[in-house]
Amino acid sequence: MRVILIAPPLMDYVNGALTPIAMDAVRACPPYGVYLLAKVLQLEGHDVTIIDLIAQGSNDLAVHWPLIASCHLVGISTTSLSWPTARNCILDIRKYRPDVPIVLGGIHATMFDKYVLATTPANYCIRGEGENALRILCRVLERGGDLRGVPNLTVKLPDGKIVRTKLGPKLSPEEMASFPVPDYSQIPAGSYSGLGVESSRGCPFDCLFCSTSYRRSWRGIAPKVFVDRVEQILPFIGNTTTGSLQIIDDEFSVQPDRAIEICNEFGRRNIKPKLVFDSRANDLLNEAYLEALEPYALQFLIGAECGYDEGLKRVGKGTTCWNMEKAAQNLNKHGLSGKADFSFILGLPWETREDVLKTIQFAAHLYATYGVRVLLQWFCQMPGSRIWEEKRKEGVVHEAQYDDYGFFRNLYLFRSGVQLSPDEIYEISEIMSALSRLSQIHTPEKRMVEYSNPETISTYYPKLGPELTEGTGLASLYEVVDGA
Repeated sequence: MRVILIAPPLMDYVNGALTPIAMDAVRACPPYGVYLLAKVLQLEGHDVTIIDLIAQGSNDLAVHWPLIASCHLVGISTTSLSWPTARNCILDIRKYRPDVPIVLGGIHATMFDKYVLATTPANYCIRGEGENALRILCRVLERGGDLRGVPNLTVKLPDGKIVRTKLGPKLSPEEMASFPVPDYSQIPAGSYSGLGVESSRGCPFDCLFCSTSYRRSWRGIAPKVFVDRVEQILPFIGNTTTGSLQIIDDEFSVQPDRAIEICNEFGRRNIKPKLVFDSRANDLLNEAYLEALEPYALQFLIGAECGYDEGLKRVGKGTTCWNMEKAAQNLNKHGLSGKADFSFILGLPWETREDVLKTIQFAAHLYATYGVRVLLQWFCQMPGSRIWEEKRKEGVVHEAQYDDYGFFRNLYLFRSGVQLSPDEIYEISEIMSALSRLSQIHTPEKRMVEYSNPETISTYYPKLGPELTEGTGLASLYEVVDGA
């Protein structure tokens, strides 16, 4: 069976041209799931080709029509952010191949399976983990059989009725460990700065703003088995630019002792991967973990979110400002602070100007005192989070808002989350611009304070007059700097 798997990028219109944006503007790591599914199906005897539109940097399928014309199944993986591009791919394919079955996977298809099948000419959605479901679906389509035996499947019947099969059990760590490494031989040379590898799935926590799959559900591969996988992937690193290896786990250090054993196993085998990963602030209090990590850490992200304890408690982060500061102190002590990014969210639905300034002040303090990099971004309504689900029940947001390009610039969607006034947002943006400039004076070789003005506000509420006005942005800047 000839199968095409498509990875669509996150895109939007920039100066009138449809362009990859945000994480897909310069993607560090290929879409792990698509490359893994390709290898899983190949081991079943299928001929699988990946159309990596992220690496291609467009949504143009024209060059791939000869492949699509002869295939028996098209699979498209999609997040909510890449859904407009995925939707375009579905419509384009249908123009030329009205007969070919199209199956959708990924978190957007999982959350909104009935909606996406009702509003597009796709045939199937796979909900949740697809490794077993997709190969069983291919088996049924190729050899015949009952679709009701395919787990996790949503089907659009010929009469338009949409039905679901039962969800299968979550993959066990042993099943995850049994899968092959992704088919990285299909990656266009030089298109990514690193490769991905998975050591666990899920997260034991359930933060209010998070849309990660499998919250309150964590499954980790045994350390030695994971290092086996790393060794299998390392030969492909030569096709990348910097040679980094991104651990795509939601949280690599959920069990610090396990992470330590992984690092120790690297040492025993005398391999030195350059790791990019996510870690929790609380886990960085474990100095044995930091000591084990030091030879292998290239860059890592700590989800800080709020700079005040009340906000951290409301988010459900399970940490405190004291813990985060101690984590930054430990990173500085072990020479790792320059590799650490602390990420903060501004404008959570309950936040006032004063709350946001507390977060900015705390972030500035961590940078100025311990030399960690800080990333500050405005809250964005993400489907699947508990905040989004509450707003969906109230009728404030809907999955249809993610069908078309431009939802990042959608004023209504932005204002459904961030409650600050445009003047307050401008004041905060002025403060952040000044802090960013100050950081560039001290560390010109690297941007240590990252911030972007919300495009929706600058578009719909253009600001006139001087950049900083006495008594607003300038006065607040003194507050922040003094506090830091």
